[in-house]
Amino acid sequence: MEVAGVSKNRKYALLIAAGAILFAWFIFGWDGLPRQEEEHIRQISYLYRSNSVDETQQAAKQGIDQAAKDYKCEITATAFDPAITAKEQKRLIEKEVENGAEAILIEPLDDKKVAQELKKVGKKVPVVQINSWIRDEAAKDIERVHVDYHKMGEELARKVQKDVGSGGKILLLKSDMNYADIEEACQGVKDYLKDQNAIVEEYSMTAAEQKWAGTVPEILKRTDVSAIITFGTIQLELCGKIKKEGLALGDTRVYGIGKSNQIISYLEEGKISAIGVSSEYSAGYLSTVKALGIDLPDVGREREIDFSVIDGKSIYTTENQRLLFPFVQ
Repeated sequence: MEVAGVSKNRKYALLIAAGAILFAWFIFGWDGLPRQEEEHIRQISYLYRSNSVDETQQAAKQGIDQAAKDYKCEITATAFDPAITAKEQKRLIEKEVENGAEAILIEPLDDKKVAQELKKVGKKVPVVQINSWIRDEAAKDIERVHVDYHKMGEELARKVQKDVGSGGKILLLKSDMNYADIEEACQGVKDYLKDQNAIVEEYSMTAAEQKWAGTVPEILKRTDVSAIITFGTIQLELCGKIKKEGLALGDTRVYGIGKSNQIISYLEEGKISAIGVSSEYSAGYLSTVKALGIDLPDVGREREIDFSVIDGKSIYTTENQRLLFPFVQ
């Protein structure tokens, strides 16, 4: 009986020893070094308005990608049609969260229903509105990063008034889509021109009118307009193209907010007189930082994004080159 007892005790000792070895292997690995826990890589979804001009999103995306590199997270960028409905945008947001997004960067429709959806999602993951935002009270606590579009509109209008002088008719050309950045920039232009007693008309282009189909939209055939101010990259590029090819807008000066490589080319050639450009790179970077909950010394809720009104003479200054081509500086 003693022998049997010893044998049983030895079995228990062997089992305990084997367990200890397995535990040590699990903790330290075969090389004897402590195992490092894999660092969690956060997943961030960037939802933005698609554009026929691909490079218009490059600066913001470049800033987002740089922040992702600096703070070790992964970005999934998804473009949506600018004419998206509130219902469709709500579903898009839901889908991103269902697919594992741990933060959302979005250019939202200025719509109360979208605000309510973002508020609901914000209880699960951080949400930051980039470039555009929702002005409804329901969205007041949702983080946002964007330039002061009203102020930029005022500065662009100041440039137009200086170039055109008093007495000339000014046409404001915008899209028929509901985004706060477009509305605020337009309002800034209108407020300044109203103070100057300028003659102003407004026209909202449909999606069909904005797409070049070989014919000039009727609104751009007018000859009684001294200047056109656009509030979207597509419209601005369309006006530049029409003016360069001599199809219309003969003596009409073209201005706008937005940039693309083609727009910059038209600006250099004098076909577009001036453009308002913001630091989209900074907006992208700061949006990502906010989504990650990182506090930087110089980043506050109301941190201003730089902008400039650029004409053919000022296009080559260091400051303006940085705004136009941030990712080659």
